[in-house]
Amino acid sequence: MKAYKKLLCGIGAVLLLTGVFFTGRYAGAASKTPGSTGDPLVTLSYVEERLGTVQGGAERVQLGKGQTLTGNAGTGIVVLGGSVTAAGDGLVDLTVGELTERDTSMFLYHSYIVAEEDSGCEALSACTLLVSGNYTVKQEND
Repeated sequence: MKAYKKLLCGIGAVLLLTGVFFTGRYAGAASKTPGSTGDPLVTLSYVEERLGTVQGGAERVQLGKGQTLTGNAGTGIVVLGGSVTAAGDGLVDLTVGELTERDTSMFLYHSYIVAEEDSGCEALSACTLLVSGNYTVKQEND
């Protein structure tokens, strides 16, 4: 009798799992093929290219080592490449929602906004930024 109950439980479990599987397929959980137009793969070069051509006043800016970019309040900055630290006390990392302290490394692809005049970033190496809004670039000696 115990073997019969085990057999019925096993058959019930298989039927239940089969039902769940087909319900998921019917609902579309497995309908998108990776890499298809429904679920495209995106490469880093594609993202960088698209960020570099964003409409609405955003501009790709190249900084050399020692150059500092400062912006007016509301200027947006995204680090696309290189090593950059925060310059000034009014730079907010919108990606994590925190104030970025002076001389703190800025993360690639995080979105920053200048909250206080003359805040921005300093390049520790050659870098590429996406900047929207008014800004100025100064050499280390300026």
